[in-house]
Amino acid sequence: MTIASCARHGTQSKGLVRHSEALVRTKDFSGTVLLARGEHVEFAASYGLADRGSGQRNTIDTKFNLASIPKMFTATCILQLVEAGTISLDDTLGMHLPDYPNREAAGRVTIAHMLMHQSGIGNYWQGLDELNSPHPESHRDYLPLFADIPLEHEPGSAFSYSNGGYVVLGLIIEAVTGKNYFEHVQQAVFDKAGMTNTGNWRQDAHVSSRAIPYMRSEERPGEWIDCSSRLEPRGSAAGGAYSTVGDLHRFAMALMRNRLLGAEMTKAFLQGRGETPVGSYGYGIIEQDLNGTRLLGHSGGHYGVACELMMFPELDTTFVVLTNGDVDAYWDTEAFMHELIAGPTDKTRNYRFTQDLIDLTALNGLEAGVTMGQANTDGRKAREGVIDLAAFKHIHRGQNAIGISLLQLNRALHPDSDYAIYRLADGLRVTGRTASALNMYQTYLKRVPGDAEAANRIIELLGS
Repeated sequence: MTIASCARHGTQSKGLVRHSEALVRTKDFSGTVLLARGEHVEFAASYGLADRGSGQRNTIDTKFNLASIPKMFTATCILQLVEAGTISLDDTLGMHLPDYPNREAAGRVTIAHMLMHQSGIGNYWQGLDELNSPHPESHRDYLPLFADIPLEHEPGSAFSYSNGGYVVLGLIIEAVTGKNYFEHVQQAVFDKAGMTNTGNWRQDAHVSSRAIPYMRSEERPGEWIDCSSRLEPRGSAAGGAYSTVGDLHRFAMALMRNRLLGAEMTKAFLQGRGETPVGSYGYGIIEQDLNGTRLLGHSGGHYGVACELMMFPELDTTFVVLTNGDVDAYWDTEAFMHELIAGPTDKTRNYRFTQDLIDLTALNGLEAGVTMGQANTDGRKAREGVIDLAAFKHIHRGQNAIGISLLQLNRALHPDSDYAIYRLADGLRVTGRTASALNMYQTYLKRVPGDAEAANRIIELLGS
């Protein structure tokens, strides 16, 4: 562990130290955290390995993939252009990209729609998965992967998270500035904010102190998978840049101190504008109300990547967590910080209840966990994904009985979940319980007939 901090820690900083150190033991925490009041960093520390192959450790200056956090950088560039009078939030994308292949989108989707994920423009993930040619090298190269997909809904009528929409915003930035997106965001955001350790570097470029993303292997318990090949070759306006906790703090300060935008445009940026499953989404930023305390920022997730920039403007407080391991340590850190700053919320109560179920089941067995879960009368909800990941963490550590008990707990608490049945079958299979796994895959297929993956698993087990 590497720690940099001020000579005096507040109570919150000390709590963060204890929590982060515990996560290394309980959830294989690998990453970096930073807590700051205004410009002053109260606490920053790093844990785990940046490169499991070489043994290189994470440090305060390790550069992590940011997944979707850079949507804030793209939004900043767009709002700077609006502030300068170069573009308007009400401009349609066709005004700046007259050759855009989807004519319906070109005439009806506005810049504001794309910033707020209300455009109806699709995503490119399926196109990437099916791509037989080299991955996109430029923003324009992404267009064949999603531009011809019909709009998912009437622009402005609904929220549908769209990386494709942010790629289009990157193209608009290029069209109106005459610069490559990467060059423009470097000059307009990174350089202005003093973010010297941030960039959109290619995956195959040599970059010092860059963290490799990892996930626990479910098929080979005990091993960690290098997820670098699952990431795009280079970031885009939709995400994928690399940065450090220190640079994201600098970005937060430059933004909240009106150094990137004027005061009025900063105010327009720092607010949510439409309720969504992830909070109130604004122009590339998410606002949450934590018991009356405003939280602004953005999170990011990908294979082996889980991160978040949290800004509490009324408290002049910034928190950053960047990780290069499985997502469970991030989930725990997010819940801890919400409670540390604002006290328990419905979301954190559900998370804590889920963790208590996991701990009780691991200690006292399945029956104890089921009894606790079914006796719950105060409205708390067990999070299926949290239990699932905890189960496979225990299997990864060779604690197979606990892992299977947790998967059985998930099935008992979520009887309508096909996913819980399938995942129990997976757990039984990888721990060598072939007969039970076959039975569970067959149970799943009765509920989801025609699922090719489950059918293949049965063929595989029958042939083993």
